[in-house]
Amino acid sequence: MSVPVNLSWEVIVVDNNSSDNTRKVVEDFVRSSELNIRYVFEGKQGHSHARNTGVKEAKGEIIAFTDDDVIVEKSWIHNIDRIFKEDYVGCIGGKILPIWEKPCPKWLTKDLYGYLALLDYGENPFYIDSPEIWGANFAVKSSLFQKYGYFDTTLGRLPTKLYADEETEFFQSLLKGGEKILYSPDILVYHCIPAHRIKKSYFRKWRYDEGELRGIRMGYYGYRNILGIPLYSIKQLIQELFKYLWIQIFYPQNAFIEQLRFIYIIGFFAGRIRFYIGSK
Repeated sequence: MSVPVNLSWEVIVVDNNSSDNTRKVVEDFVRSSELNIRYVFEGKQGHSHARNTGVKEAKGEIIAFTDDDVIVEKSWIHNIDRIFKEDYVGCIGGKILPIWEKPCPKWLTKDLYGYLALLDYGENPFYIDSPEIWGANFAVKSSLFQKYGYFDTTLGRLPTKLYADEETEFFQSLLKGGEKILYSPDILVYHCIPAHRIKKSYFRKWRYDEGELRGIRMGYYGYRNILGIPLYSIKQLIQELFKYLWIQIFYPQNAFIEQLRFIYIIGFFAGRIRFYIGSK
Protein backbone atom coordinates (compact mmCIF):
# COMPACT_ATOMS: atom_id res chain seq x y z
CA MET A 1 0.00 0.00 0.00
CA SER A 2 1.23 3.48 -0.88
CA VAL A 3 1.32 5.72 2.22
CA PRO A 4 2.98 9.15 2.57
CA VAL A 5 6.23 8.81 4.53
CA ASN A 6 5.31 11.50 7.06
CA LEU A 7 1.75 10.25 7.65
CA SER A 8 0.93 8.72 11.02
CA TRP A 9 -1.81 6.10 10.64
CA GLU A 10 -3.27 3.04 12.30
CA VAL A 11 -5.61 0.17 11.46
CA ILE A 12 -8.38 -0.67 13.93
CA VAL A 13 -10.09 -4.03 13.50
CA VAL A 14 -13.36 -4.22 15.43
CA ASP A 15 -14.48 -7.75 16.28
CA ASN A 16 -18.25 -7.46 16.60
CA ASN A 17 -18.66 -10.47 18.88
CA SER A 18 -17.88 -12.92 16.09
CA SER A 19 -18.15 -16.67 16.57
CA ASP A 20 -15.14 -17.56 14.41
CA ASN A 21 -11.41 -17.15 14.97
CA THR A 22 -11.28 -13.45 14.08
CA ARG A 23 -9.21 -12.54 17.13
CA LYS A 24 -6.55 -15.18 16.44
CA VAL A 25 -6.33 -14.24 12.75
CA VAL A 26 -5.83 -10.55 13.61
CA GLU A 27 -3.34 -11.21 16.42
CA ASP A 28 -1.31 -13.59 14.24
CA PHE A 29 -1.23 -10.96 11.50
CA VAL A 30 -0.18 -8.25 13.95
CA ARG A 31 2.78 -10.35 15.09
CA SER A 32 3.97 -10.92 11.52
CA SER A 33 3.25 -7.43 10.22
CA GLU A 34 5.03 -4.12 10.67
CA LEU A 35 1.75 -2.23 10.41
CA ASN A 36 0.21 -0.38 13.35
CA ILE A 37 -2.84 -2.58 13.89
CA ARG A 38 -5.09 -2.74 16.93
CA TYR A 39 -7.68 -5.39 17.71
CA VAL A 40 -10.81 -4.12 19.50
CA PHE A 41 -13.73 -6.19 20.74
CA GLU A 42 -17.33 -4.91 20.74
CA GLY A 43 -19.78 -7.27 22.42
CA LYS A 44 -22.99 -5.59 21.23
CA GLN A 45 -23.64 -6.92 17.75
CA GLY A 46 -24.60 -4.56 14.96
CA HIS A 47 -22.77 -2.37 12.45
CA SER A 48 -23.45 0.83 14.35
CA HIS A 49 -22.13 -0.52 17.66
CA ALA A 50 -18.97 -1.75 15.93
CA ARG A 51 -18.36 1.48 14.03
CA ASN A 52 -18.97 3.65 17.08
CA THR A 53 -16.44 1.62 19.04
CA GLY A 54 -13.92 2.04 16.24
CA VAL A 55 -14.52 5.80 16.16
CA LYS A 56 -14.02 6.11 19.92
CA GLU A 57 -10.81 4.07 19.78
CA ALA A 58 -9.34 5.97 16.82
CA LYS A 59 -6.60 8.52 17.48
CA GLY A 60 -6.39 10.21 14.10
CA GLU A 61 -7.93 13.42 12.77
CA ILE A 62 -9.35 11.49 9.81
CA ILE A 63 -11.25 8.20 10.18
CA ALA A 64 -11.61 6.03 7.07
CA PHE A 65 -14.11 3.17 6.99
CA THR A 66 -14.19 -0.06 5.03
CA ASP A 67 -15.47 -3.60 5.56
CA ASP A 68 -13.98 -7.07 5.99
CA ASP A 69 -15.04 -8.15 2.49
CA VAL A 70 -13.39 -5.19 0.77
CA ILE A 71 -9.97 -4.83 -0.89
CA VAL A 72 -8.69 -1.27 -0.91
CA GLU A 73 -6.72 0.04 -3.88
CA LYS A 74 -3.03 0.50 -3.06
CA SER A 75 -3.19 4.34 -3.07
CA TRP A 76 -6.38 4.45 -0.94
CA ILE A 77 -4.80 6.03 2.16
CA HIS A 78 -2.54 8.28 0.11
CA ASN A 79 -5.49 9.68 -1.87
CA ILE A 80 -7.64 10.19 1.22
CA ASP A 81 -4.83 12.15 2.85
CA ARG A 82 -4.21 14.18 -0.33
CA ILE A 83 -7.85 15.14 -0.87
CA PHE A 84 -8.41 16.27 2.72
CA LYS A 85 -5.32 18.48 2.40
CA GLU A 86 -6.32 19.90 -0.98
CA ASP A 87 -10.04 20.41 -0.45
CA TYR A 88 -11.93 21.78 2.54
CA VAL A 89 -14.36 18.92 2.98
CA GLY A 90 -15.78 17.13 5.99
CA CYS A 91 -16.31 13.77 4.36
CA ILE A 92 -15.24 11.85 1.25
CA GLY A 93 -16.98 8.90 -0.38
CA GLY A 94 -15.46 6.82 -3.13
CA LYS A 95 -15.99 4.32 -5.89
CA ILE A 96 -16.83 0.70 -5.02
CA LEU A 97 -16.39 -1.87 -7.79
CA PRO A 98 -17.30 -5.56 -7.66
CA ILE A 99 -15.23 -8.71 -7.58
CA TRP A 100 -17.75 -11.44 -8.37
CA GLU A 101 -17.26 -14.88 -6.84
CA LYS A 102 -19.32 -16.26 -9.73
CA PRO A 103 -20.57 -14.61 -12.94
CA CYS A 104 -23.22 -11.95 -12.40
CA PRO A 105 -26.67 -13.22 -13.54
CA LYS A 106 -28.57 -11.28 -16.22
CA TRP A 107 -31.41 -10.35 -13.88
CA LEU A 108 -28.97 -8.50 -11.60
CA THR A 109 -29.01 -5.14 -13.35
CA LYS A 110 -27.20 -2.01 -12.26
CA ASP A 111 -30.46 -0.77 -10.72
CA LEU A 112 -29.80 -3.33 -7.97
CA TYR A 113 -26.09 -2.65 -7.44
CA GLY A 114 -26.77 -0.36 -4.49
CA TYR A 115 -28.03 -3.36 -2.49
CA LEU A 116 -24.57 -4.87 -2.90
CA ALA A 117 -22.87 -1.65 -1.71
CA LEU A 118 -21.50 -0.97 -5.19
CA LEU A 119 -21.04 2.62 -6.30
CA ASP A 120 -19.73 4.27 -9.44
CA TYR A 121 -20.61 7.89 -10.19
CA GLY A 122 -18.02 8.19 -12.94
CA GLU A 123 -14.53 9.60 -13.21
CA ASN A 124 -15.15 13.19 -12.15
CA PRO A 125 -15.24 14.27 -8.48
CA PHE A 126 -18.18 16.37 -7.30
CA TYR A 127 -19.86 17.56 -4.11
CA ILE A 128 -22.92 15.50 -3.32
CA ASP A 129 -26.22 17.02 -2.20
CA SER A 130 -27.86 13.78 -1.06
CA PRO A 131 -26.45 11.15 1.33
CA GLU A 132 -25.78 8.50 -1.32
CA ILE A 133 -22.33 7.14 -0.60
CA TRP A 134 -21.80 3.77 1.04
CA GLY A 135 -20.24 2.68 4.29
CA ALA A 136 -17.74 0.33 2.64
CA ASN A 137 -15.69 3.28 1.42
CA PHE A 138 -15.74 6.67 3.08
CA ALA A 139 -13.60 8.89 5.29
CA VAL A 140 -14.63 11.67 7.66
CA LYS A 141 -13.02 14.16 10.00
CA SER A 142 -13.11 12.70 13.50
CA SER A 143 -14.20 16.05 14.95
CA LEU A 144 -17.54 15.74 13.15
CA PHE A 145 -18.57 12.84 15.37
CA GLN A 146 -18.24 15.15 18.36
CA LYS A 147 -20.29 17.78 16.55
CA TYR A 148 -23.04 15.60 15.04
CA GLY A 149 -22.99 12.47 17.17
CA TYR A 150 -22.22 8.84 16.42
CA PHE A 151 -24.02 6.29 14.26
CA ASP A 152 -27.57 5.54 15.39
CA THR A 153 -27.49 2.11 17.06
CA THR A 154 -31.14 1.48 16.17
CA LEU A 155 -30.02 1.37 12.55
CA GLY A 156 -27.52 -0.78 10.70
CA ARG A 157 -26.99 -4.49 10.19
CA LEU A 158 -27.90 -6.98 12.89
CA PRO A 159 -27.12 -10.70 13.01
CA THR A 160 -30.48 -11.65 11.48
CA LYS A 161 -31.55 -8.39 9.83
CA LEU A 162 -30.24 -6.58 6.76
CA TYR A 163 -31.10 -3.21 8.27
CA ALA A 164 -29.18 -0.20 6.96
CA ASP A 165 -29.29 3.62 6.88
CA GLU A 166 -26.90 4.29 9.77
CA GLU A 167 -24.39 5.95 7.42
CA THR A 168 -27.16 7.64 5.41
CA GLU A 169 -28.55 9.30 8.51
CA PHE A 170 -25.07 10.44 9.57
CA PHE A 171 -24.32 11.85 6.10
CA GLN A 172 -27.69 13.61 6.13
CA SER A 173 -26.76 15.26 9.42
CA LEU A 174 -23.51 16.51 7.87
CA LEU A 175 -25.30 17.96 4.86
CA LYS A 176 -27.93 19.66 7.02
CA GLY A 177 -25.11 21.14 9.08
CA GLY A 178 -23.53 22.67 5.98
CA GLU A 179 -20.60 20.25 5.76
CA LYS A 180 -19.18 19.41 2.34
CA ILE A 181 -19.20 15.79 1.19
CA LEU A 182 -17.12 14.95 -1.85
CA TYR A 183 -17.42 11.97 -4.17
CA SER A 184 -13.99 11.07 -5.52
CA PRO A 185 -13.28 8.19 -7.90
CA ASP A 186 -9.68 8.21 -6.65
CA ILE A 187 -10.91 6.71 -3.36
CA LEU A 188 -11.30 3.25 -4.84
CA VAL A 189 -12.07 -0.12 -3.27
CA TYR A 190 -13.20 -3.51 -4.55
CA HIS A 191 -16.11 -5.30 -2.89
CA CYS A 192 -15.95 -9.09 -2.93
CA ILE A 193 -19.45 -10.32 -3.75
CA PRO A 194 -20.01 -13.94 -2.61
CA ALA A 195 -22.29 -16.31 -4.47
CA HIS A 196 -25.08 -16.18 -1.87
CA ARG A 197 -25.48 -12.43 -2.39
CA ILE A 198 -26.31 -12.77 -6.04
CA LYS A 199 -29.36 -14.91 -5.39
CA LYS A 200 -32.83 -13.44 -5.63
CA SER A 201 -33.57 -14.61 -2.09
CA TYR A 202 -30.90 -12.21 -0.76
CA PHE A 203 -32.49 -9.23 -2.49
CA ARG A 204 -35.96 -10.25 -1.30
CA LYS A 205 -34.75 -10.33 2.30
CA TRP A 206 -32.93 -7.01 1.85
CA ARG A 207 -36.07 -5.27 0.64
CA TYR A 208 -38.30 -6.91 3.25
CA ASP A 209 -36.00 -5.85 6.07
CA GLU A 210 -35.69 -2.37 4.60
CA GLY A 211 -39.47 -2.00 4.58
CA GLU A 212 -39.77 -3.44 8.08
CA LEU A 213 -37.25 -0.94 9.45
CA ARG A 214 -39.12 1.93 7.82
CA GLY A 215 -42.37 0.68 9.35
CA ILE A 216 -40.85 0.48 12.83
CA ARG A 217 -39.20 3.89 12.63
CA MET A 218 -42.37 5.56 11.38
CA GLY A 219 -43.50 5.55 14.99
CA TYR A 220 -46.96 6.58 16.10
CA TYR A 221 -49.45 7.19 13.28
CA GLY A 222 -52.58 8.99 14.42
CA TYR A 223 -54.62 8.96 11.24
CA ARG A 224 -56.81 6.21 9.80
CA ASN A 225 -55.06 2.90 10.24
CA ILE A 226 -55.48 -0.82 10.92
CA LEU A 227 -53.05 -2.19 13.53
CA GLY A 228 -50.92 0.88 12.93
CA ILE A 229 -50.88 0.34 9.15
CA PRO A 230 -51.99 3.53 7.34
CA LEU A 231 -54.98 2.93 5.09
CA TYR A 232 -53.22 4.61 2.17
CA SER A 233 -50.48 1.97 2.29
CA ILE A 234 -53.08 -0.83 2.04
CA LYS A 235 -54.29 0.77 -1.19
CA GLN A 236 -50.68 1.03 -2.31
CA LEU A 237 -50.13 -2.69 -1.59
CA ILE A 238 -53.10 -3.67 -3.78
CA GLN A 239 -51.92 -1.40 -6.59
CA GLU A 240 -48.39 -2.81 -6.45
CA LEU A 241 -49.71 -6.38 -6.46
CA PHE A 242 -51.71 -5.83 -9.64
CA LYS A 243 -48.81 -3.94 -11.22
CA TYR A 244 -46.44 -6.81 -10.43
CA LEU A 245 -48.84 -9.43 -11.86
CA TRP A 246 -49.31 -7.35 -15.02
CA ILE A 247 -45.56 -7.00 -15.55
CA GLN A 248 -44.99 -10.67 -14.72
CA ILE A 249 -47.39 -11.65 -17.52
CA PHE A 250 -46.44 -9.16 -20.23
CA TYR A 251 -42.88 -8.06 -19.33
CA PRO A 252 -41.40 -10.90 -17.28
CA GLN A 253 -37.84 -9.64 -17.80
CA ASN A 254 -38.72 -6.57 -15.68
CA ALA A 255 -40.83 -8.37 -13.06
CA PHE A 256 -38.19 -8.92 -10.39
CA ILE A 257 -37.66 -5.23 -9.60
CA GLU A 258 -41.44 -4.77 -9.31
CA GLN A 259 -41.60 -7.84 -7.07
CA LEU A 260 -39.05 -6.21 -4.76
CA ARG A 261 -41.24 -3.11 -4.49
CA PHE A 262 -44.15 -5.31 -3.44
CA ILE A 263 -41.99 -7.15 -0.88
CA TYR A 264 -40.85 -3.80 0.54
CA ILE A 265 -44.47 -2.90 1.31
CA ILE A 266 -45.05 -6.29 2.95
CA GLY A 267 -42.02 -5.61 5.14
CA PHE A 268 -43.41 -2.16 5.96
CA PHE A 269 -46.66 -3.78 7.10
CA ALA A 270 -44.69 -6.16 9.33
CA GLY A 271 -42.77 -3.23 10.82
CA ARG A 272 -45.95 -1.29 11.53
CA ILE A 273 -47.51 -4.29 13.27
CA ARG A 274 -44.33 -4.84 15.32
CA PHE A 275 -44.43 -1.22 16.42
CA TYR A 276 -48.16 -1.38 17.16
CA ILE A 277 -47.83 -4.49 19.33
CA GLY A 278 -44.71 -3.18 21.03
CA SER A 279 -46.37 0.11 21.94
CA LYS A 280 -49.27 -1.57 23.74
